[in-house]
Amino acid sequence: MISALREWMAEMGNRGMVAVSWIGKIKTTLQMVSIFILIAFPPGHAIASVGIITLFVAAGLTLWSMIQYLQAAWPHLTRSM
Repeated sequence: MISALREWMAEMGNRGMVAVSWIGKIKTTLQMVSIFILIAFPPGHAIASVGIITLFVAAGLTLWSMIQYLQAAWPHLTRSM
C-alpha cells in the first residue's frame, strides 16, 4: 500500500510529500536483521526469539509509517475524488 501510494503521489508531482523517512529505513534494517536471525538459528533457539520480536517491531513500524504517509497524502487523496 505504501509503495502504491508513493508511486501515485510521484505521478501527481508530489514525490517530496511522501519521501522515504527514517522510520522506513529503520524498518527495512530490522526486517533484514530479523530474516538473517530466523534463517541462521533454528526455531526454539534463544536467539530465534529475538528474530521474531524484531520482525514484530518492523511490522509495527510499517503500520506507523503507513499512517504517516496517508496523513501526508490525505489532502491530495480527497481533492482528486
